[in-house]
Amino acid sequence: MIFSQQGARQVFDNARNVVSAAGLNASQAVLSQSYLRSEALVSTTVTNYHMPILVNDNQNGANTSFNTSQLLALQDAFVVSGIFIGFGNPSSNTDATFTPRTYPSAINCGTQAAATAMQTLYNGQLQLSVNNRQILTAFPITNCYYVPQTQGLTTQAATSPFHAIDQNDGFASATVPIEPNIVLIGSKNNVLTIQLPAAISSAPSAFARLIVIFTGILMQNVTPVR
Repeated sequence: MIFSQQGARQVFDNARNVVSAAGLNASQAVLSQSYLRSEALVSTTVTNYHMPILVNDNQNGANTSFNTSQLLALQDAFVVSGIFIGFGNPSSNTDATFTPRTYPSAINCGTQAAATAMQTLYNGQLQLSVNNRQILTAFPITNCYYVPQTQGLTTQAATSPFHAIDQNDGFASATVPIEPNIVLIGSKNNVLTIQLPAAISSAPSAFARLIVIFTGILMQNVTPVR
């Protein structure tokens, strides 16, 4: 997904129209470019992952909201213009230094076996329903699979410049524009799931997570919730 000033402006203008069509008053709202980030722990027995959207979602228990999550407040709405789906391999449940990954490798998954197992993610699909109405029926996660031209080395040399790392535009390249834009309203029942064809047989670690990031426009204080 290539980001540009013109594209950002079009998303902003479209967001006002989309939210008005959804029955919300955007005239007094504060609109800002923002994102939502939902995370769920990888499990070797699960094929249906619940990805929380709202701040009061507790379906995943203590691991519903991590310190790197960004969820939607009940009084706000969010217009989605881009979708990223990937994974992360933090060192703990509170690690804030890890990077979202756009493809699995022996480096970012720890072993080749775990990297191979994580490929299962990219044969899955993302589904979204709002108030029991299906909005995304089967968004293919393979759309977000991106292997950069320059990749990290499995065995790094003792001195630079041979410490190759992943090309740093990977996140932008793995973010897919979504049309028509999707409106998430905090006062509604938003259910986001990742459906896999099989369980991920070997997790990179006990703290590995699936990650969904929505980019777009946040509209504050537009729902009936106060």
